[in-house]
Amino acid sequence: MHAGLLPHGLTDAAVFFDPGLAPAASEPGEGPYFRPSGLPLAPAELAAVLLQYEALEREVRTPRELDAFFSSRFEDAFPETAHGIEDALRDRMRPGPSAAERAAAAKAQVGLCLAWRLEEKVLELSGLGGGVEKSLQDFAANLGLTDDDADELPPGLLDGTGLTDKDTLAGEFRGPWRPILDAMLRFLPAGTALALTDPQIVDTLVDAGVVNRETPSPQADALVPDSFRGRFAAATLPGWRLLLDTRPRPGTPWLDAPRTVLVAVFTEE
Repeated sequence: MHAGLLPHGLTDAAVFFDPGLAPAASEPGEGPYFRPSGLPLAPAELAAVLLQYEALEREVRTPRELDAFFSSRFEDAFPETAHGIEDALRDRMRPGPSAAERAAAAKAQVGLCLAWRLEEKVLELSGLGGGVEKSLQDFAANLGLTDDDADELPPGLLDGTGLTDKDTLAGEFRGPWRPILDAMLRFLPAGTALALTDPQIVDTLVDAGVVNRETPSPQADALVPDSFRGRFAAATLPGWRLLLDTRPRPGTPWLDAPRTVLVAVFTEE
């Protein structure tokens, strides 16, 4: 969802999914954002929920406790009373999604926003590590120190901080990709192509025979800027297959729609 995590040179090939947190105006070099219409939570609601969630995250002992709160926060219970039954029947008669469907959509949006925040933390750590490492290098240069002096210095002084590699950090903080992709497909309009660049996801889909990254395709060329032609392969398949399910899921129409995915063509270095 953030341009800073994309492989070098691919930033201009795509727009970036915004679950409701992107700034109003894109920052230089950050690429444009796409915010789907009809997201269930307004910005103020979303901010309040995320603050509450992040505060609770510091207090709970296990992820199960957090998930229990997460679920109950959006699920409307209908007690077995006359008023509860009346409300439930009225909800069924109201046009549009049911209360349960709205709750599930809100939960999906919050999950995407938490993934967004996690990506932000990866970028922040990467920038912090880069700053610390540059300071150490400048300090060593000012003292005239070289690698030959390493044995006489405190251990690790001339080494990197280990925080500058965004790919490593993204791997360390990696969440489960299938629920995130499932939530994203819920909101993406039909006909929107997805560019998959995460090596783990691409390798998993290639190994499962879902996508092929051996040769570029005309279908992919038609979906990317001219400067990126010949660099992607494309496949079109239902969302449930993209999530490696073996059959459609009941009650998930967003997974029945055909989805076009793009993967960078594998080239021998």
